[in-house]
Amino acid sequence: DRMFIQNIGNNEKDKQMVELILGIAKNMNIPVIAEGVETEEQLLALKKMGCRIVQGFYFSRPLHPSDFESKILQETEK
Repeated sequence: DRMFIQNIGNNEKDKQMVELILGIAKNMNIPVIAEGVETEEQLLALKKMGCRIVQGFYFSRPLHPSDFESKILQETEK
């Protein structure tokens, strides 16, 4: 949940909550998508905890489907 992700770098309780959620999901074989990732710090913290699927403004604002295709094509050309 975005609420826990916002302060993951400087709030120990939020960090612990995310770690617990990820652990429970892993044990139950449930995929997790971390929402609301806006900074590199958040991304790195989630990766360190084993979260591999993330989304948020760090990567892109919401896009219309045709704009999404253009963005992906631009990114793959880099």
